[in-house]
Amino acid sequence: MKKLVILILGFFSMKACCQNEFAATAFYNDFKKIYADAQNGFAICKGEKRISEYEELQSEYKTTLILPLADSGKIVIPNTGNPYVIYYFEPSKVRLKVDQRALSLQEAILTAFEKPLYLRSETVIIKNRPLTNTYLFTSAEETRTSMATFRVSIYFEDGKYSLSLEIRGKG
Repeated sequence: MKKLVILILGFFSMKACCQNEFAATAFYNDFKKIYADAQNGFAICKGEKRISEYEELQSEYKTTLILPLADSGKIVIPNTGNPYVIYYFEPSKVRLKVDQRALSLQEAILTAFEKPLYLRSETVIIKNRPLTNTYLFTSAEETRTSMATFRVSIYFEDGKYSLSLEIRGKG
């Protein structure tokens, strides 16, 4: 009996640990609002202009709608190409934790988008640290990363692994 109780408690603690933190109505609704606005050039979500590191290449704006669980975000309008919003999530020193959050985020995007998406991941090593980009496409035939509808990135910065999400818009 004691072993059965331990087994059941272990199962429930594992299930609680591995639940998708992004799987919430608030996330899905805000995601849909942001995506719809992205298709209109960010007419609603675009806030006040901010100083860009790359002023000669792009303009940056504060976003008026932050995704649930995101720490911050900004809208980037490049001089050439389509605009996008990028959201940053809490970094961690543990890569595995960020990998799990990225998978949960991708799963929530697939649920919220309500249409098939095709994923392609690439990992490169920069300064002995992995940089992983997962591109989500609406077409199975598309191969150009610049045409991805969404991009989820995991990168190493300031001693921690960070997670970001780009939602690409139309110009």
